Amino acid sequence: MTTTAVAPVRERLLDAAQAMIEDSGWSSVTMARIGERAGVSRQTVYNEFGNKHGLAEQLAMRELARFLDVVRERMSAESTLVEGIRAACEGALLMGEQSLLVRTIVTSLPEEQDADFLQILTTESGEIVESAVAVVKQCVVELYPPSPFSDAELEVAVEVVVRLVLSAITRPSKPAREAATEIAWITGLALKGAEA
Repeated sequence: MTTTAVAPVRERLLDAAQAMIEDSGWSSVTMARIGERAGVSRQTVYNEFGNKHGLAEQLAMRELARFLDVVRERMSAESTLVEGIRAACEGALLMGEQSLLVRTIVTSLPEEQDADFLQILTTESGEIVESAVAVVKQCVVELYPPSPFSDAELEVAVEVVVRLVLSAITRPSKPAREAATEIAWITGLALKGAEA
């Protein structure tokens, strides 16, 4: 039995698309080429994702799941909220630097970019932000009780952190450790304000 036969079709298609992006950029991705690479028809690709934008959304959400695993692991290893946020941010930023998929999309030249993928990471990042906020918020509540924040305040604080990390991933301006330390500093200020 081969791995191709065992892997669910959707995962094989996502793997094929990711490999194509990493090899030659998002603009090289077509539903027909993905199908060919995964050993299925072009129609099967359309049936799974609807269109290229739907494919981009699914790739982004799969990559997000990997990032959120790192966030959970990093936050779980720290005893304070500020250190948990710093560690999680650093882990996500380092992963952003190392993710060939993310780097390929973020660093491609404007003429090589298809708006779908970059929009999902920037202007259409709502689902990514909502998913990340839910995970980080759950970690904060479970790992660092009692929270001095009301539920609404915690939602806002976590969303700000998530958006800062997403911005630093898509437009890095400093090393991951430095950016994570600064985001944790902001978290510390918010925490002091909530405790006052």
